Amino acid sequence: MRGVHILGVGSTSFSGAGRTERALVRAAVSSALVDAGLKATDVDAVVLGAPTCVGPVLDVLEASKRAGPPVCVSGAAALHVGWQDVANGGHDVVLCVAHGGGGDEHGIAPEALAAEARQYMASSGATEQHFARVAAKNRAQGAHNPRALLTATVGQEAVLASEVVVWPLRRLMLAERSDGAAAVVFGSGETRRRSGAVGPRVLASVLVRGAADGMLAASARAARLAYQVAGLGPEDLDCAELDDRSAAREIAAYEALQLAPEGRGPDLVESGFTARGGVLPVNTSGGALAQGDADGAFGVAQVCELAWQLRGEAERRQVAGAHAGLALTGGRESDGRALASLTILGTG
Repeated sequence: MRGVHILGVGSTSFSGAGRTERALVRAAVSSALVDAGLKATDVDAVVLGAPTCVGPVLDVLEASKRAGPPVCVSGAAALHVGWQDVANGGHDVVLCVAHGGGGDEHGIAPEALAAEARQYMASSGATEQHFARVAAKNRAQGAHNPRALLTATVGQEAVLASEVVVWPLRRLMLAERSDGAAAVVFGSGETRRRSGAVGPRVLASVLVRGAADGMLAASARAARLAYQVAGLGPEDLDCAELDDRSAAREIAAYEALQLAPEGRGPDLVESGFTARGGVLPVNTSGGALAQGDADGAFGVAQVCELAWQLRGEAERRQVAGAHAGLALTGGRESDGRALASLTILGTG
């Protein structure tokens, strides 16, 4: 397999107010191509994280005769499929794009997220206070993200005072629905040299599909595989973007990713390990708790944030000296089984 690089990234803001899906997708794709220093005619293939993206993407790529019909997959799988195409030598330049949002207040049923949270509380001793602290952390970090849906900070006390949706999760511990689009351009090493792009390299891309034992188990398997492929461990990471569609889900992911021993995820919250300025800042973008849950676009936007961090372009969110970052997002197969997508990026 050959090396794969991030040539360019683009993301809209996630408010979606007054903007059509077509406008959002066009903006994300155009931004990613400009960032990569490429034209529409340079794109060899397209992977969509939502089938409704087809029309808007074809609008942007109408001048391209090279790209065949777009491949449509679930949002969580789009990045892996695009990476795999380049890594296997299928194409030199692959565009991955996803749009999401609208509809119900929460993308994942609050009952399902609450059940996860209760199970994690039983196994780790995590409390509502831990969840509130994570929610406050991500909202504080989202205040520095111009693309976030929610940019007002909230304190731990305000989170705990918000109404219970399904115990133990309160309104401010759950991601709101948002509209947005995000795009990533993958390219081979030769294409990167020709284009002069300065994006990071994909050190590992792992997709665990059809896990009957849930998102955390799928994430743990993905992490073991990804660390092996990347040739590094959790101690080598400088930043991470994790699935925080509930605050509890982020803390549980600490353990699945081996950032903390089993049952010790809450310790990282208490110590500030994953806060801004901590050992491993998590969700510098604000995560879904600040950006909102925009379905497949959320996972693609995670990789955009990592690319900006590793290029030193994250402005007030910047993690000093960031050289390696991890993104984790989840989804569901058509039969309800869990799907986990994990990407590790590195400089050099």
